[in-house]
Amino acid sequence: MKIKKRTIGIGAGVLAVSSLLGLIVTGYEIGWGPFGKLFKGFEEEVRAIEKRNDKNVRKKEILFYGASNFRLWKEMENDLKPYRVLNHGFGGCTDKDLLKYADRILYPYEPKIVFFQTGSNDYVKLPGTDEEKANACMAFKKSMFEKFHETLPDAKFVVMSGLLLPGRSEYTQLTMQINKRLKKLCEENNEYMYFADAQKMTFDGRSYREDLFVSDRIHLNHEGQLKWCEEYIRPMIEKLIKQEGYADLIEERSETA
Repeated sequence: MKIKKRTIGIGAGVLAVSSLLGLIVTGYEIGWGPFGKLFKGFEEEVRAIEKRNDKNVRKKEILFYGASNFRLWKEMENDLKPYRVLNHGFGGCTDKDLLKYADRILYPYEPKIVFFQTGSNDYVKLPGTDEEKANACMAFKKSMFEKFHETLPDAKFVVMSGLLLPGRSEYTQLTMQINKRLKKLCEENNEYMYFADAQKMTFDGRSYREDLFVSDRIHLNHEGQLKWCEEYIRPMIEKLIKQEGYADLIEERSETA
């Protein structure tokens, strides 16, 4: 009996260490959480984006601006062919970070369409009730989108709903509340804002689609990214290209013999 208990204890310890190492590696990779901030931070990621996408060349395209579920979508440009897209996600960022770095990795690219992904990073550490957290988040989001529109008056903004995450299930109701208010904000500014509601993609009201996430249960795996892409993102791109006549956002394909 003692040996069995000891074996279970060792197994639990190994699992805990493995999970911690996974968080450290993920944090380092995406700049998320204390490990990401300690080792990497946002400045390095932002410089890498600037180096990868020349602002003097990559203009007037579809730009994805947000946190780690954009940042970790490494096959984005491939998955969204034939559209001209730029992935400017940087892991672990909040709305304040999006505003801080907009002068460097948003405005200079003069995008025709911007997809925004702003999720639970904004309120996981806020004090107060859910209502107080939602009010604080929405006040900042409203101001942020007004500033973005002021600087990019011709761009169309697509606001992705916050994903309902099995690894942050304690924030599901708060995320749903903020999503509802984000949708209303988009409707009030429908001349340039659109809401992509992907709530049901990961949660049906009873259970989460665990199969769409990597082991941390917060970030989408490639199957999840493709579902996000095909059911919510690509249709919105097609709608806006048709509505606005943005034919130049479609890459020309060379003819082969």
